[in-house]
Amino acid sequence: MTCGERQQTIGEVLAFTDVQYRVYTAVHEVGHAVAALSTGNCSVDACELTIAPGAATDGRTDISWVPDHTAQYTQLIFLHGGFLAQEQWMRETGLWTPERSWAARSGARHDFAAIQKLAAHESTVRKAYDDSREVVVLNCRGIVEAAQLLCDAGRITGQKICDLLNKYTY
Repeated sequence: MTCGERQQTIGEVLAFTDVQYRVYTAVHEVGHAVAALSTGNCSVDACELTIAPGAATDGRTDISWVPDHTAQYTQLIFLHGGFLAQEQWMRETGLWTPERSWAARSGARHDFAAIQKLAAHESTVRKAYDDSREVVVLNCRGIVEAAQLLCDAGRITGQKICDLLNKYTY
């Protein structure tokens, strides 16, 4: 996106309030966690928000992998979860626009670079995307509640995320 002669930053394109940006970032991290947990092949140690001027990243999700033959697929599902959770949150809150979707994708460039580095077949990447999206949609309420808790506390454990998700399991 350009603004006159200057290219707009991701933050300018998103045009979120500070509170909205904090939730948006927390949703991304919790989305990673929920997608990873859904595979049954890893555990989530914690999600953290580290939003600070000049920081290399605004948040992180620490997971422990179970190394096996499904590790690549598990990583693909995990990597898609953050962006897809942000997309779902923006849609459900009426904040989604094509420009914001582009900004979210651009902001998740490290996740997409990691997906490319895995060098998985295109059909495998697509299936992981679809599986991750299904998990995010099914767990949207729990993701939003966990993200709000993450916003308030700055750090939440994987166990707390599981507890919140179980609250919405039918």
